[in-house]
Amino acid sequence: MAGPEFRLEQVLKFRKEVEKMHQLELAAAKQMHESAHHTLNSEKAALEALEREFAQRQMKGIEAKDLQLFGDFSRRKSQQIVEMRHTLADLEKAVHEKRDALLAAAKEKKALEVFKEKKMRDLRMEQLNKERAFMDEVAIQSRGGQR
Repeated sequence: MAGPEFRLEQVLKFRKEVEKMHQLELAAAKQMHESAHHTLNSEKAALEALEREFAQRQMKGIEAKDLQLFGDFSRRKSQQIVEMRHTLADLEKAVHEKRDALLAAAKEKKALEVFKEKKMRDLRMEQLNKERAFMDEVAIQSRGGQR
């Protein structure tokens, strides 16, 4: 005789796959966030190095064309940093959204797992009760046959 069967097993498998998909999406979003954060730090360091070099060149004397180039490059780097900060904020928001989606998927899966455990326990109890009733019936009939 086969064991009790959980009729929503396919739904549970689907929810597990959805949770796994959300885990992968969260990992990818975290990776993108970390990469953008690293890039932002690199750009900040490059701007600071540029400012130090500019200060050193100013002490030695700087030509107008070099002053113009440093100014243009510094403004462009500053604008890139501002854009990267906005991108980083968007990526951070995406990470939070992916984390929330993962938590929701995990809750749905867990709820179905708890339901499955309860249902399987109930089915086992029902099976045990049927077996006891059968054994009681066998015992009663065997006593009746001895008399």
